Amino acid sequence: MSARKRIEMREAELSTVIVKELGSETNRRFLNRMPGLRAEHALPQNLRSLLERLDDVEDGPRTYRH
Repeated sequence: MSARKRIEMREAELSTVIVKELGSETNRRFLNRMPGLRAEHALPQNLRSLLERLDDVEDGPRTYRH
């Protein structure tokens, strides 16, 4: 196997690990506690509904692209 192929395989594995870690329940709880990442209640309803739709999509089945 060529060195380039091994590097590409490691990059794909690393990408998968990063996606899993970012989406983990522990990370979500941590990020939700950070004030800068929390949606304010003063947001207009249309933006809140878009954020809710985004949450629904993110909670759905996962597909990974490399």
